[in-house]
Amino acid sequence: MSGFPCCFHKCPSWGEGFRRALLVVVLAAMSLPLCAWAATATFPLHTQGQWIVDSNGVRIHLNTFNWYGAEGEDYVVEGLEAQPLATIVSTIKGLGFNAVRLPWSNQMAESNPVVGNYALAANASLEGENALTIFDAVVNALTGAGIMVILDNHMSNAGWCCSTTDNNALWYNAQYPESSWIADWQMMAARYQSNPMVIGVDLRNEPRSPATWGGNAADDWHAASERGGNAVLAVNPNLLIFVEGVNYAGDLSGVAGLPVQLDVANQLVYEAHDYGYWYSSGFTSYSNYLSTITPKWGYLVTGVNPQPLWIGEFGTCNTASTCVNSVNAANLGYWFQAMTSFVEQYGIDWSYWAINGTTETGSGGGFGTVETYGVLDTSWNAVSLPVLASRLQSMMSTGAAVNIVANSSALSIAITGGSATTTVAIVSAEGFSGSVSLSCSVSGPSEAVDAPQCVVPAMEPVSANMPASATVSISTTAAVASNAPTTAPKRGRKSEGAAGLALAGALLSFGRRRRKRGLFVPAVLLSLFASLMVTACGGGGSANAGGGAPGTTAGSYTVTVTATASGVSSASAQIGLSVE
Repeated sequence: MSGFPCCFHKCPSWGEGFRRALLVVVLAAMSLPLCAWAATATFPLHTQGQWIVDSNGVRIHLNTFNWYGAEGEDYVVEGLEAQPLATIVSTIKGLGFNAVRLPWSNQMAESNPVVGNYALAANASLEGENALTIFDAVVNALTGAGIMVILDNHMSNAGWCCSTTDNNALWYNAQYPESSWIADWQMMAARYQSNPMVIGVDLRNEPRSPATWGGNAADDWHAASERGGNAVLAVNPNLLIFVEGVNYAGDLSGVAGLPVQLDVANQLVYEAHDYGYWYSSGFTSYSNYLSTITPKWGYLVTGVNPQPLWIGEFGTCNTASTCVNSVNAANLGYWFQAMTSFVEQYGIDWSYWAINGTTETGSGGGFGTVETYGVLDTSWNAVSLPVLASRLQSMMSTGAAVNIVANSSALSIAITGGSATTTVAIVSAEGFSGSVSLSCSVSGPSEAVDAPQCVVPAMEPVSANMPASATVSISTTAAVASNAPTTAPKRGRKSEGAAGLALAGALLSFGRRRRKRGLFVPAVLLSLFASLMVTACGGGGSANAGGGAPGTTAGSYTVTVTATASGVSSASAQIGLSVE
């Protein structure tokens, strides 16, 4: 990226025309992220406190994607059958990602087979090449575009991950013992040592039963990670070492009592994975989600001694908008909204699974079938679900913001005239603290009568480390039976009627007297008369009072709660409402 001429545009004179000046301004604005990158990102990287920083101490926020395939039976990243490598990299770069987690297997590294032409149909120049040669080409294309690379030892035997019976649950097996795992890592570290944008190594994907954190030497992932990490650092001391938790990388609780100690300081990053389908019992609120993840890995960023943490995998379906944002705990979007809000609240580095538009041989669908968690579609040159891509792009911002997470599945009001309450969590992002203004609205069937009403507090204070909770109150209008008494108070009804009649007589008399002079009853008196007559007849009820009123129309409604704050973009959450 050095030498990119984007920071030195000269402003044309006004005499050359407004359109040319505007064009220059737009092009310069589009180039600003590249200028900032070239100006601030100096390699190698290391950790400082809880952050990953460059050699000048400037924080580098990893907005990462997973690009899988090379770890599997195809021995190459997927997508090269659909688009040229340069096209895919350009598409990814255009989405805003700045890093990639690139899986590989020990079998790929050691056997280095020739990749089948079926997997390279759109890249004829790579046909007939060995797996590592093509892996090199992918790494070079990515880093040449300014995308950092993290190498991930995903499997021992090439194949689709993961289970406890696939012979890849530990970092070694009989065919690929620990000595091979270490030797292969040292080979990969040396292979890319001259490329400073290969910034780190993920020592092993998702250690799982029987892997433990401490304990029996044969299963002790903590001790193995120290051996493996130190072996890599002996080759290249500038690499970041990413160490996953046990139980599919979902459990880093052991770090509290037994942290990883490496020979080179400030190169360690802990790594967690998180998926919505792991929560089979579900959760009912943002606070409930926090209470679930905090003892496992959340404490590493929320505790008194924050540690560098990377979410190396998380993902959701790409088949509907409810995959991204939903008020129903049965949908992945309910988890995804909570999880991504937590990531933003604490500014955590992350890596989405996966960029793939299609999947690999050995997976459920097989080679070339749709990846239902993919950011890209099956053409590999467009996004699969715009709302998913948009949410990931919003997470790439490092500016202060707020998010709202609904703390309830869809509500139901059994009868009209009833009410319900729920809460929303207002979550700080990137250190925002301040007052947040709240509003709410209800939408539903276009023909609905007496739509539900919602009320929220006008304002809530939010701090960087403590989400605020706001109550949402929802009410409906009761039905009024035909000829039923109206809702106006009964006391004084006779005197009100008498007063109305007396005033009517006076006004009529006044009108007769004034007409002799060609004048009309003043409008203000007519208005007063009408108002008193309405009061006398029980005004203040429904429009059809006395003749019956249906109340709130039964059906499905959506309650939208919106938060706004000075200097940040607004955020909203939706709550489903059923009126029966």
